[in-house]
Amino acid sequence: MKTLGILLSTAGLAGMGTFALSAAPAEAVSTASCSSARSIASAPMLRNHQPPSWGTVRLVRDGCSQYWAEITMASQVVANAKANAFLVQYGGGSNGRVLSCDSSGGNGSVIQGQRTCRTPKVKATSGSITFAAIGREYHNYGGGYEEISENATRRTR
Repeated sequence: MKTLGILLSTAGLAGMGTFALSAAPAEAVSTASCSSARSIASAPMLRNHQPPSWGTVRLVRDGCSQYWAEITMASQVVANAKANAFLVQYGGGSNGRVLSCDSSGGNGSVIQGQRTCRTPKVKATSGSITFAAIGREYHNYGGGYEEISENATRRTR
């Protein structure tokens, strides 16, 4: 009898595992429907506002009205350097909110050996909410990180 109970409880757990696994593809399908992400504004990363461009900051929107900022450097960031993207929201209940790649939901600022980062995604369906993306590059010459370049996209939605 004890063996039958263990067998039934194991079978029950296996059945629950099957249900849990079958929910994952449904989530993946809804995420896939938002995959039509496109850059809606961009700006070059220039030092002293002069060419050449060291990268690009972009404002991105997907099919689910989610917005985020991305920075992509032209080459991998070297030691003692880093870069970050910032998403600035205008309008709505979070007017003035600024999120960076280091904010919860972002993937962390660009550090040595990397080229890109993105901010958390913000859902905004209201036509009165607009966004801008800002990119900043920093270098540590021994006294802490100093900003060496900055640029921003136009404000849009």
